[in-house]
Amino acid sequence: MSAPRSLSALLLAFVAAATMCCLASAEETREQKRVRRCAYYQEIVRVAFENVSRSQMRPGFVSEHDAFIAGGCFAGKAVCPKTPAEFAFADILTMMTVSANMGSTFTPFRCPAGGSD
Repeated sequence: MSAPRSLSALLLAFVAAATMCCLASAEETREQKRVRRCAYYQEIVRVAFENVSRSQMRPGFVSEHDAFIAGGCFAGKAVCPKTPAEFAFADILTMMTVSANMGSTFTPFRCPAGGSD
């Protein structure tokens, strides 16, 4: 994929993030906010996969990330990127969640101290 197309997709996603933030209700419950953010996260995951192919990542990394989404965006287990493609994927999602005012801690990407799993 060419760099301009990737950049265009990311910019479009950032605009969508800003729109999602503006649509949030001040009276939204914590659960409603989590559900909305998880739905948005699933959308930006699609954008990330347009830039980094699943086939470039370890199967365990992908399955742990899929489990995060399937669990309603709760991180029962941290997802630790190790390869350049996994770091690129995690970076895209982290930047987009920060842009959407969701914070970098929304993502499941964390690695244990000391480098062991």
